[in-house]
Amino acid sequence: MQKGADILAVFSRLSVAAAAIEKVAKFAHDDHLGYITSCPTNCGTALRASVHIKLVNLAKDKVQLNAIADKYYVQIRGIHGEHTETDDGIFDISNRRRLGRSEKDLVQDMYDGVKAMMSAELALAKKGGAPAATALAAAPAGAAGAVKAGPHLKDINQLTGMLEFPAGTTSALSKSLTKEIWEEYKGKKDKAGVPFELMIMSGA
Repeated sequence: MQKGADILAVFSRLSVAAAAIEKVAKFAHDDHLGYITSCPTNCGTALRASVHIKLVNLAKDKVQLNAIADKYYVQIRGIHGEHTETDDGIFDISNRRRLGRSEKDLVQDMYDGVKAMMSAELALAKKGGAPAATALAAAPAGAAGAVKAGPHLKDINQLTGMLEFPAGTTSALSKSLTKEIWEEYKGKKDKAGVPFELMIMSGA
């Protein structure tokens, strides 16, 4: 458990720890089922990434809360474990899928779901609900027309706006691509006919 919003730091620490353990003790693994654990629902990657977040307004709108959870493949629990409820609006949000996706994809599920819930919570607060928690406001909303970077991008035609990178991204593209560069080169090709969007696709 780590306080704050640096998901990349938590994921990186877990990856390093798992690699270190596997040097001396291999995790039980099956080519079809993935990693084998004592809980059948965790077969596959065996990864459950979660965030504790206060959603006092969404807690009163379970239809919208569950709709967001279904859309982004996340699971909603109380902070005291599976099948627990919340009486203070604090939820444990985690990836629901384990099989057929990479660990990175599943953390992205959780990230996308939490971000969508934060946006909905802030929108409800503006309509007269309870003030949104300070921690929620700390996460910047996406710029208008921005495209979220991530493994869901499969084609350059999806790059229709300035890229928005997850917090903690340290790639060369995230450091170099500015709004000014995007506006200057979007839709253009070099002398060999290569589109600018194709040049940045791998970093996207």
